[in-house]
Amino acid sequence: MRVLIAVLTLVVALGATADALAQKPELAEVDAWLVRDPQMSAQFAVADQLGYFKQEGLKVNIRWYIAGTDLPSMWGAGNIHLGTATATMVVPIAASGQTIYNIAPQSDIAGVQQVVLGKKAQEIVKSPKDLEKLKIGMPKGASVTMAIQHMAQANGVDFNRIQFVNLSPPDAITALAKGDIDAMAAWAPWTFRAVKEAGGKLYFTGSRSYIPGKEGPVDWVQVHAGVVASGKMLKENPNTLKAVLRATRKATDAINNDRNAAIEIVAREMKLDKDLAREIMTYNVYSMEMNPNIVKGMNDFVDFLYSLDRIKQKFPAEQVFYTKILEEVDPALVKWKSKTDVK
Repeated sequence: MRVLIAVLTLVVALGATADALAQKPELAEVDAWLVRDPQMSAQFAVADQLGYFKQEGLKVNIRWYIAGTDLPSMWGAGNIHLGTATATMVVPIAASGQTIYNIAPQSDIAGVQQVVLGKKAQEIVKSPKDLEKLKIGMPKGASVTMAIQHMAQANGVDFNRIQFVNLSPPDAITALAKGDIDAMAAWAPWTFRAVKEAGGKLYFTGSRSYIPGKEGPVDWVQVHAGVVASGKMLKENPNTLKAVLRATRKATDAINNDRNAAIEIVAREMKLDKDLAREIMTYNVYSMEMNPNIVKGMNDFVDFLYSLDRIKQKFPAEQVFYTKILEEVDPALVKWKSKTDVK
């Protein structure tokens, strides 16, 4: 009996060793290209600082850059194989014929897509219909446009009668303070600055209405940040990507279970004031659950960017998702499965 137990123990141990070897990352070191932004890269910062990548036998070299709009040109050079991105970055890359795959979501950032009323507009606007009288400053083609479109549809507002002024977020804050525009549409932290520096008032976000009498959750835009990988990375280094996702899953739990500690890390790594980091992270929903809403949001962006002539042809957004890696890390996180083959 003792011999049998010893043999069984050895078999289990050997099986565990074989499984560990099978899951060992193909790479000991990998670069991750991340926007220095709590919406998009909080999990990587937390995983790095809390040693979660190291626990997975992996060294992740974080390559911070400033603007997500830079990713399509950077990706085209063929030197980036792992990073974080939103639909506004993924869709142009995929539409140009390059391979890019969203392998796991990280955060729902619809809450930081915001419209802020200036001081004068706060007196003028009695209902959403009054937006038709306003000048709204915003970057042309920004994703917050979709939130405004859906708000208009929900409230009987003629979107085409709203006057839009093409302004960068910093310029929009200045124009709002001077009264040259009536409202601004952008994202955190710029909208927070508009409230504090220009006396603005938050009117609605992509996920919540603050419109008097119509307050509450809304579904006016689906915007998610996710982990993206190249086809080459997926084919050659699947175990490395599993290690990355195991570490970012731990980081997601850390962000949700100990927000104060996570804020300390994110503020330091993103070079933000701690209170500002806290405020931004309050509007984000950190989750790695893959669900149909994420796919819907990507399809909406395909339609939106095509309507602006930012991409030349439409494509089914399902083709940029690859869920097998996440499913092998944690099947419970996958509520929608892709049927994509890696190119």
